[in-house]
Amino acid sequence: MLKRVDFAFRDSYTRIAALPPADTEGAPPSIKKSGDNHAATLSRGGAGSRRGVRIVFGLTVMAGLIAQAYGQETATPGPSASPEDNATNGAGIQTVKVTGYRNSLLSSAKDKKEAVGFQDSINAEDFGKFPDKNIAESLSRVPGVQVGRDVTGEGMTIQIRGLGSSFTKILLNNSPVAVASSGPIDGANTNREVDLDLLPTDLFTKLTVSKSPTAAMIEGGAAGVVNLRSARPFDKEGRQLSASLTGTKQQIADKAGMRGSLLASQTWIGKFGILGGISFSRQQARTRGFETVGWTNPNLTVAQSASPNRNATGGGNWTIPATVPDNAGNGLVAGSAIDQAFLLAHNPGLTVDQIDHAIVPRLGRTMAYYGTRDKISTVFAAEYRPTRDLQFYLDTMYSKKDDDMQRNAYTWAVRNNASIPLNLQVDRSDCANGCVVTSGTFANALNFIEFGPRRDKVDLLGINPGMEWRIAPKLLLDAQANWNRSRFTHQAPTVMPITAPNSGNTVTYANDGGVPSIVSSLDLNDPASYQWTGGRVNIQNELRETETKGFHANLAWGDKALTVKGGLAWDDIDRAIRAQDNSAAWQAAVCGNHPSVFLQGPNGAPPCNGASTPGASAAALYPGYGTGYTAGQNAPLAYQGSLIPTAALPGYLVPGPYGRLALDWDRFRQDSNFDYYNGTAPDSGASSTGASAGYIREKSKAVYLEASGEAVLAGHALRWDAGVRYIRTNQQVGSLNSQPDPRNASLPLNGSKYPNISQWVYRESDYSNTLPSATLAADLRKDVVLRAAASRSMTRVDPNALRPGINFSGVSADVGTMGNPELAPYLSDNIDLGLDWYTGREGYVSLTLFQKRINGFTVNENITMPFSALAPYGINYGTLIPTQQQAIDSRGGPDNATVVMTRPRNADGILRIRGLELGWVQPLDKWLPWRGFGFNETLTLINQRASGEGSSGFIALGVPKKTNNFGIYYENHGTMLRFMHTYSQGSQVATANQSGITAAALYGDDYKQLDFSSSFELDQILERDGLPVLTFDIVNLNRARRRGYFQFANATMSQYDPGRTFALGLRMKF
Repeated sequence: MLKRVDFAFRDSYTRIAALPPADTEGAPPSIKKSGDNHAATLSRGGAGSRRGVRIVFGLTVMAGLIAQAYGQETATPGPSASPEDNATNGAGIQTVKVTGYRNSLLSSAKDKKEAVGFQDSINAEDFGKFPDKNIAESLSRVPGVQVGRDVTGEGMTIQIRGLGSSFTKILLNNSPVAVASSGPIDGANTNREVDLDLLPTDLFTKLTVSKSPTAAMIEGGAAGVVNLRSARPFDKEGRQLSASLTGTKQQIADKAGMRGSLLASQTWIGKFGILGGISFSRQQARTRGFETVGWTNPNLTVAQSASPNRNATGGGNWTIPATVPDNAGNGLVAGSAIDQAFLLAHNPGLTVDQIDHAIVPRLGRTMAYYGTRDKISTVFAAEYRPTRDLQFYLDTMYSKKDDDMQRNAYTWAVRNNASIPLNLQVDRSDCANGCVVTSGTFANALNFIEFGPRRDKVDLLGINPGMEWRIAPKLLLDAQANWNRSRFTHQAPTVMPITAPNSGNTVTYANDGGVPSIVSSLDLNDPASYQWTGGRVNIQNELRETETKGFHANLAWGDKALTVKGGLAWDDIDRAIRAQDNSAAWQAAVCGNHPSVFLQGPNGAPPCNGASTPGASAAALYPGYGTGYTAGQNAPLAYQGSLIPTAALPGYLVPGPYGRLALDWDRFRQDSNFDYYNGTAPDSGASSTGASAGYIREKSKAVYLEASGEAVLAGHALRWDAGVRYIRTNQQVGSLNSQPDPRNASLPLNGSKYPNISQWVYRESDYSNTLPSATLAADLRKDVVLRAAASRSMTRVDPNALRPGINFSGVSADVGTMGNPELAPYLSDNIDLGLDWYTGREGYVSLTLFQKRINGFTVNENITMPFSALAPYGINYGTLIPTQQQAIDSRGGPDNATVVMTRPRNADGILRIRGLELGWVQPLDKWLPWRGFGFNETLTLINQRASGEGSSGFIALGVPKKTNNFGIYYENHGTMLRFMHTYSQGSQVATANQSGITAAALYGDDYKQLDFSSSFELDQILERDGLPVLTFDIVNLNRARRRGYFQFANATMSQYDPGRTFALGLRMKF
């Protein structure tokens, strides 16, 4: 079982004690609501202030003209004026009836104007109004927020202001939340990421993004804090019932899916209310694409290259055979030497250095990913208000996701002692720093298919009770407890049949800069083209569990002029990752002639060749059987015949749903006894996602003190807050460490060797942080707000870097590597400066400049320590093999010997991120003859630069320099139409030295996506009460593809094409 530890988290957002009671006037005069339709009155301004940034100058001028257009009205509507009259009359103020999407924009503008700090929000009126599948996609419209997507195109994670998703703190109902999932299919989520695709927008009322922290906010988000607020009964009093049902169809999938929701609430006499909701979806998903594990150049031998620059670029993960093998084809003579003269003669026009440094895909494969993705989420909330000064509430949520997917990869394998390059062409004459093969022929090639049924299940359960008590007019107490738990299981077996070696297979390769063309001379859609020799099968599972719990309390005293607030918090977070691997045992049974006795490593295993010789002796497999580890065992060693022999293999390869071969998994699973081997899989150090087995628990205690208030200076209204937060964290990290059993030194024969000694090793440490913050908002005019903020924020270290793993790199136990559980958190010193101009109705122009100076990045150091200091890591004299023990004795014994260990440590260098954010929302009623049009625009520009120690390795990965979201909307007469274009500039996504090539880093291409959404309120359009709202959406209208590349822009690392998705649905409110 996964180790479970209780933990506690508290609310990061506290309510301001100085707010007046609900029935008093508290809204600023510039924006007031009336009635259910949220009629709004906004003050308007004229000319704007000067901008110092040229990129937004033109936008500002246009906004000024629009604002002046709104400012030309002079009459005030009377009490009997119609909504249409209100839209065209007014002096100084203007009353406009807005609903739906525009009402959501109005609410967001109101929240933004009233906030003291740098904050953006999305309100419930947005949800369902455009094609959002989850919270991540909803947040993509906020300036400074970028979305990380799965290969299916669905948003999964977010990042803020140039830092990765692990630097953003996610809160669910003001409480920290952790989701145990491993992220997209090409990710591992071993850091502090939170997958948001588990959370549907239907059940939430408000999303808030805070970019400037206050002392009351929970720590952990160096980039920002996002609070997700689920629905509560008193959000709308009385009886409420809403439902939706939508059919979905991904254009390239062969089946349709659906999603729906039901939300009901009831309040009684304004004191008690309950709310329940459910959201469900079944997505029939499909993605097609291209992948490779990396690109590589050949590792030429001395005979194949006499150049002094041989393998100078690194890499060399592919060796060309020394001689031509049998049946290579292409006119090659078996046994001929493949030396430098051969390579130059068969690749005319190239030098040997060009051949040496030119790269091709290591495993070039087209990929099909398809299946069903089921989600269900429920919420239950209750509120009790016995008096106007006392409130109790309970928020609960349960979400579950079940992905039943199939991943098939059709692969050209560039392996050792296989492919022979002929007639290569490269993309440049100077290959000193590497170059890319643009065309060529590869004799003696190998192709395989990797069939991978993937089953991922994750759930999340959360409970948040809390209360608020206004003890006196100036004294407010609030408290909240929280608990959530998330579990994740990942099964990803693979079955990999391969073409026969020396079969005469020739691959014709061409690369024009996009997805390479890889064409085999064999019919790869013929099951008879595949066999077992060189193939394999794998069983690799992953299990995770996260648990959080906490308590927080806040006490505030004061009024609008001055409020003093303090609080305390106790948080506890726990995460365990386990990996399982039973590949060797399953493979021995499936295609290794199925020995009657199988022993795990370091004992050997039979090759996967599909042999079937039942009754044959297997004594040669384990010549040491009956001694050492197997002493006393005398069962006969015999082969039982492969469960899936080579002769039977083609019968399991069947036509797939999209014109390519697929595996009859249900029959293969049963005949290969998969369930038995999967159920008995032993623990291992890592899983197929790349996640290492590990454990982390963080218990923190925090106190804070904060002051806030309002004042008037030189006729300008000022709002401010300032405070400091102190946190003390106790941290425990664990790692599953494995070392060879020292008894094996005298047991050289397979069958006698003891398994490696695996044990969980834990280290504990403590640290503290002090986080000051201050924010000021000044109303330069009624419609212009100037903001400034200075703060320090933090993000805790990647748990994977803290793991106390250890490994000796030499036989003398004198040199090794180790983790560092005492790495300090990332600290960010932040400065924000912004100017907001509210141009009328939902319109505003917002310009923000920000800077972050972040330390906490790491460099490696070599430290000399006593050998005895390794005992807490599970290493002592008894765990060493005899050769290592002798080396320790020669250095004075275990009490005196020293070792040199390489470990990471915090560097003194700084990563500086500077950026600009522009937000612009503008209705166009005054410029166009048709009412209801408008647009919204966000632009984020980011520049990062590192300096100081170790700065050459500092970079915030996956951070585009430019992101832009632009939307055009129309809403009037019951009809809403909206186009939204998202742009993200390409950026570096992984550090250099990929595939061992020194200069090779990974990059992402520019990404552009266009979405369309619409809704039609049939009761208004047809003038009949009780009719539903019809919705129609198109996601990825422009069929955007997500692409990455390896070192060079014409070396595609991956490309995924999910196509368009259509959605047609109905919504109804009762």
